[in-house]
Amino acid sequence: MSDSLFLGTHSATIDAEGRIQLPAPLRDELSLRQPEFRFVATLEGDGSVCLREREHWDEWARGLVAGSPRDQQARATLLTVAAHSAPVKCDRQGRIRVPDALLALVGVDRRSAAAREVVLVGGFEEIRLWSPATWEQFADKARADLGVGLDRLLGGAVPTQE
Repeated sequence: MSDSLFLGTHSATIDAEGRIQLPAPLRDELSLRQPEFRFVATLEGDGSVCLREREHWDEWARGLVAGSPRDQQARATLLTVAAHSAPVKCDRQGRIRVPDALLALVGVDRRSAAAREVVLVGGFEEIRLWSPATWEQFADKARADLGVGLDRLLGGAVPTQE
């Protein structure tokens, strides 16, 4: 299992070939010496594309399949996740090429100068890719709910310093 710990918020631009140069703080967490280092990109319900290292994605996907009920909605959700996931190579220079179809679903388009900007957010074991506008909306709400979210993660009230 990888020891990568992705952190921070980073701006990037898609180049003419559709590649995104991972910013140095994210790139430094990867072992780029591996041939054809891979992520799996998956459309997420929050308006982002999630990039997980292949081994993390495999574990995550197996957990989804094993733990899901088998009703119509669960089957449709699993099929939607599978249909909107794709392997992504990371070259030795730390560039990735996310499929255009996935980028379009989150408001990013390499063919439009106005839509080539992306925000990459480290999420510990994953990297989230957002359009700047969608990230701003998500981040504003998430910051407003930060106290409640931390309470939930910590299993109770957040300790206060006296």
